[in-house]
Amino acid sequence: MVTIPVLISISSNAHRDEVAEDETMTMLTSGEMDIEDELAVIRYEETIDESAPSQKVEVRIENECLTMARGGVYSTQMVFRMGGRYEGMYHTPYGDMELAVYCTKLRYDLDENGGCIELSYQLDLNGKFAAMHDMQLRLVRQNDA
Repeated sequence: MVTIPVLISISSNAHRDEVAEDETMTMLTSGEMDIEDELAVIRYEETIDESAPSQKVEVRIENECLTMARGGVYSTQMVFRMGGRYEGMYHTPYGDMELAVYCTKLRYDLDENGGCIELSYQLDLNGKFAAMHDMQLRLVRQNDA
């Protein structure tokens, strides 16, 4: 398996029923991708809270399933399989929360030059609806240094 340096553009949109405006987040970061046959692993760092250090994120796609794991002070693992529900924990500096995701869209097209991942899901926190999320990751291979 060869590690490919990539530039990653992430856009995320959260829709809440009681809020008139959607919450949109965009981020551009560099990372790396390993790809072989039906397995892709993408690693990058992101900052959720400006007062906390950046956190490592790993996205693994295998067998039509996407797993996203985030370390650091805001740590969690989420598993997305079309039509599937995943329950886990969201760890924050303010305490832990029960987390559940229900995946309504999972599409990806990746190769050694990059590609795209599209994901939509319902997020529940502590047993209550939090938001519907749409997320897109676009990956572009960086020139080898």
